[in-house]
This record gives sequence, C-alpha cells and structure tokens, in this order.
Amino acid sequence: MSARDWILLVVRATGFALVTATGGWLTVPVTAAVWSALPTAERHREIKLALAAVLSWALLLLWNARQGDTSRLLAVLGGTLQVPPVSLIVLTLALPALLAWSASIVASAVGRFVARLTARRPPQPDAV
Repeated sequence: MSARDWILLVVRATGFALVTATGGWLTVPVTAAVWSALPTAERHREIKLALAAVLSWALLLLWNARQGDTSRLLAVLGGTLQVPPVSLIVLTLALPALLAWSASIVASAVGRFVARLTARRPPQPDAV
C-alpha cells in the first residue's frame, strides 16, 4: 500500500468511527455508499472501505473496553451462547466489514449503471 492508501485508510476509519459513534451502526453502509459514489480511479475500493470500517469498530471496541468490564461481559455472553468469547469480537468486527463492503459494491454498480445511461442518452434539443 502506498502512503496515499494509508492516509485514506486513517481518514476513512476516523470517518466511520465518528459516524458510528453519532449515528449508530446504520451509518456504516450509508457512509460506504457515499464514499463509493465519489468518482475516483481507486482500485479495490470496496475492500479498503471494509478494512477501514473494521479498523474503526476495533478502535471503538477498545475505547469502550477501557471504560467498562468488557472481559466479564464477553465471558457471560460466550457462556450463554456456548461460544468462545473471542468469537463474539470476531463477529462484531465482521458486521461493519460486510455492511461497508456490500454497500460499496451496490453503490459502485449503481454509479456505473447511471453513467452508462447518461452516456447513451442523445442530447436534448433546447426548449424554445
């Protein structure tokens, strides 16, 4: 990854963290769709957005873990669900990745479709 990619990752992760903290989990796909709709020549943007979303949620989990007894909560939930506590963290981090990836895939496809439609449309005569 180039220096530009690292900077974009930090900016996007910060953006995802801010919108998640203020608007909840539903803002993750909306933010990813908006970033995917921006016209750039970036390759593998969907994967990079998913990585930024995971990084942002990992930072939010760490921030919240400092303020509470997260290990005890993970042990109780893991025991209740009969799964190892680390799997709950993995599932929690998989959610923003899937949300960001799928929203960016859909937004990119819609953007390409709209671009093709507007490229095929003949010019409209001026109304007199």
